[in-house]
Amino acid sequence: MERQTGESELLLTCRKTQEGVTILRCAADTAHIVLPDLVLGQPVTALGPYALSQREPDLSGCADAFQVHVTCGGTEPQHDASAIRDLVLPAGLKTVGDYAFYNCRNLAHLTLTGSVERLGSDSFMNCPLQSITLTLGEDGRGCLRPLLADCVADLEVVLRFPSGEEARLFFPAWHEELELLAAPHIFQTRIQGGGYACRQCVQNGVVDFGAYDGCLDRLLAEHDFPSACRMALDRLRFPLRLSAGAASAYRAVLSDHGAETVALLLDRRDTEGLSFLLSHKVLSPAQRAAACDAARQRGNTEALALLLEDLRPAPGQGLDKSFDL
Repeated sequence: MERQTGESELLLTCRKTQEGVTILRCAADTAHIVLPDLVLGQPVTALGPYALSQREPDLSGCADAFQVHVTCGGTEPQHDASAIRDLVLPAGLKTVGDYAFYNCRNLAHLTLTGSVERLGSDSFMNCPLQSITLTLGEDGRGCLRPLLADCVADLEVVLRFPSGEEARLFFPAWHEELELLAAPHIFQTRIQGGGYACRQCVQNGVVDFGAYDGCLDRLLAEHDFPSACRMALDRLRFPLRLSAGAASAYRAVLSDHGAETVALLLDRRDTEGLSFLLSHKVLSPAQRAAACDAARQRGNTEALALLLEDLRPAPGQGLDKSFDL
């Protein structure tokens, strides 16, 4: 068996192709997994079907397969798909096989690049992804659309552009409901949740930021205020291609739904986000006082200190006294 150093303990079963190396099987049993960009000096360009799934892939026809122990000083791992929570894919990866991460039931965070050209069928089935970091290629494109199609729950996406710019977009959950129409005896599909419309703003690997910002009205009409607050916070904190009108609409959301926004930040223990919210002065004194109570109830002392500091009068204010001599 070959050995090479890496950032994670992995036992790889691989095959060489004309393009590079395909990882047929990756055995791992830790929370943070970084798949190597190179295996024995060759670029990793593909993941096979069920490569990291709990289910074993069928390798009966792979007589030319070989094994590599990628090590950071530990021992060979025993595969446990449920242990994986954070996964970084190879920088030059082009293809992800069918069901590659099937039943990785705790996989929450994924990092990849725009080199990925093909996602197989149901690659992330039963994966509770919460966030994706996608570094785009020189053409500004990536495989975001198929990723969003695979992930119908709430999803935070960080897009990193070749220019060094960064955007953060929140895609709310959505689902389909089938309703039987009695007279014609056919089913009618109903889309529930604003996340579907947000996902349609990605075409050919490119995000239409104007169309995405236009989805805010639908979230508000459906009274999905927590999702609207998350969208507003992300767009205002990372205002890439954000129009003045959209920025004004987002600030209005944070002002009108201050309680929901503060609760979201406190639950996520996002002190930086809370500091950003306070800097925009969109919360009324009553909302800030209520936020202090909410922070006390959650035992979030860091957020409470930040809120109390914000409530403190500026020098020269609050000291309006007069004297009669």
